[in-house]
Amino acid sequence: MTPTSGDGVERFGERYALSGAAVMLGVELEALGSDYQANGYMTIDQADDLGRLLELGPGQILLDVGAGCGWPGLYLARTTGCAVVSLDPVAEGVGAAGRRATEDGQDERSWPIQADARNPPIKTGSVDAVVHNDVLC
Repeated sequence: MTPTSGDGVERFGERYALSGAAVMLGVELEALGSDYQANGYMTIDQADDLGRLLELGPGQILLDVGAGCGWPGLYLARTTGCAVVSLDPVAEGVGAAGRRATEDGQDERSWPIQADARNPPIKTGSVDAVVHNDVLC
């Protein structure tokens, strides 16, 4: 079950705040090759493979479920030219994803949305691909 209220959301909010610390970003860069405040274990090479397998490109929309701070969806949008919807129930993660999209110059093709994955506010058939990385169910 994805955290939607109470302790789960608070724990993830605290975790997202810690993931932005310089030491945490350094560890992430060394271990994964990314600096997106990732809370998962997908490496940059795996994200690149995923983008190729999904054949992502300009004009397509990627839905990143449980996106947290935006990894790997924002990275895939930046490297492939697709647009991305970053869906997460935790405000701190959605806020970080929005800030990163702006930093990367992707805010016109990135939509961070705070919502539960069980009832996403996404119209059926409106996205071209869906990814999730280390999502709690």
